[in-house]
Amino acid sequence: MTDLVMANDFIMPDAVQYYDLQGNLLSKEEKEALSNDLPYANWFINDQNVLIKVEFQDPEIARLALAKEPVFKDINKVDCNNLNRILERIYARDQDNRGNNLMDEELDLSNLASVEQIVEKCGMPSRAAAGEKGMSAIWLVIQHASAEKRSQYFPQLLEASKKGDLERQDIALMQDRMLMDAGNPQLYGSQIMMNEDGSYDLYELKDTATVDARRAVMGMGPLSEYVSYWDLTFDVVQEK
Repeated sequence: MTDLVMANDFIMPDAVQYYDLQGNLLSKEEKEALSNDLPYANWFINDQNVLIKVEFQDPEIARLALAKEPVFKDINKVDCNNLNRILERIYARDQDNRGNNLMDEELDLSNLASVEQIVEKCGMPSRAAAGEKGMSAIWLVIQHASAEKRSQYFPQLLEASKKGDLERQDIALMQDRMLMDAGNPQLYGSQIMMNEDGSYDLYELKDTATVDARRAVMGMGPLSEYVSYWDLTFDVVQEK
């Protein structure tokens, strides 16, 4: 069953039954309340490859096991024109790893290996094949990878952005991260540093008086609004 789900070749009907850890049938509201745990559930199909039942698992136990499992077991079964389910699962794994403060390096490496296999087989996917969340998954996994991986895949991500398959602000964030990797000032002000005492500072910024103009080109709002999230102030007068 797992291989079929990951290969995107099962049928999902409107009426699928969802069960909790104790085997109790869940209502629509109860199922929606557990939606964040869907990536860790057991999915069951019948002989016609139709999904018939989903059983939730203990998410903490499932997460530990998930970090050691690939998203798919056979890249040859992956349909390059229909990547959304696979990439949405990678997206969920990445965000769960950070949202729960797990920061499991093994899980990040597993996600990266999956993304690299997809790109190697399919090239950089389009938004049509991957979906909006799927493209975000690719960007997130590479953004959270090593400096070498960011440099390796940045040209392909930049080209995807030019085609409208990836948001321009994602390119800005990765470019700033790469500049910081190299010890150079950032361009868009996206990189914030945490100090030892838990306070925050804006990483060194190039041409501070024109940063908002650069941010606007990339679809980003004023820097003063962005840094306020970290209780920081940016009051450099911007050139018109």
